[in-house]
Amino acid sequence: MGLNFSDKMYDVIIIGTGPGGLKCAEQLKDSGLSVLLTEKNEAIGPKICAGGLTNLVKASDLPEGKARTFSKQKIFFVNKEYEISLVNPLKTIERADLGQYQLSKIRDYSNIKILTKTSVMSIKKNEIITNRGSYYFKYLVGADGSSSATRRHLSLRAETCIGIYCNVPDVTDDFVWYLNPKLIKSGYIWGFPHKNYTNIGIYFNPYYLDPKRAKGILGKHLADKGYSFYSDDFRGAPINYSYKGCVFDNIFLVGDAAGLASKTTGEGISFALISGQEIGKRILDRDYKMVELDRIIKIKNRQEKMLKIYETFPHMQKYFFKIFVNLMKKGWFQPYFGN
Repeated sequence: MGLNFSDKMYDVIIIGTGPGGLKCAEQLKDSGLSVLLTEKNEAIGPKICAGGLTNLVKASDLPEGKARTFSKQKIFFVNKEYEISLVNPLKTIERADLGQYQLSKIRDYSNIKILTKTSVMSIKKNEIITNRGSYYFKYLVGADGSSSATRRHLSLRAETCIGIYCNVPDVTDDFVWYLNPKLIKSGYIWGFPHKNYTNIGIYFNPYYLDPKRAKGILGKHLADKGYSFYSDDFRGAPINYSYKGCVFDNIFLVGDAAGLASKTTGEGISFALISGQEIGKRILDRDYKMVELDRIIKIKNRQEKMLKIYETFPHMQKYFFKIFVNLMKKGWFQPYFGN
């Protein structure tokens, strides 16, 4: 392997410039490998995303002054309020700010080329076919989200939950979750405060709740809280939780493309950052043991096993929730569960 500055031939092609794709590229900067990043949109960074991060990414590297930090979270189960102090704070960040910050770490490296407005039409053996023509790779990294072309090429089916939100101009100070199993069997409404607005949305499993009904529930919640909004302000996206692996010979998957979002919480940014970093290291060293990837997969599995129990016994959900809240007040449990 080595640098190849052909316009068509690259050691590594990364599809998608979300947190996972950019983190993978950061690992490969100044490595002696030629790297091409492709992005279907014109701008790098803006995505449909609530912008919440847990401490899965330990001491996460975020742009100074762009994130908000919360040492407590409030959970409403039906109408009862619970407040939980956090061992590790939760954070929110605008995805555009995160993307531009990550981009600043790689844009000056001569071994990395970035093509925006480049849509992948299909993938063949060692070749991606785009609206700009074909490009050839030794290694391919699919960081192209829940509707990943790379995942489809590998014949892996995605299973998704859905997040729908709108941004209201009110700047709030409470990181809030609203749970009501009779209304939303497997999901919640959230309120994530950012610096200049509050992101309010609904996370749900379409197996149990129709998207149209979910929008109605979210709209009523916003109205009940006194927020002004328009239905045209709603934004939504699928969240792929079906993890089938990250390494497929010379093709790799990271983040949502790998199904590395949590089915339980919908969290995706932290999983994407860690998997992108781990895959970058694996490309550089085929013998690298991806211990951080293994760690977050264990956490994801714990969360989803708890969710399965919660869904299987609906008549006991109130009881299970009280156990969960009591556990969350224990210092050891929060990192075990994923924060």
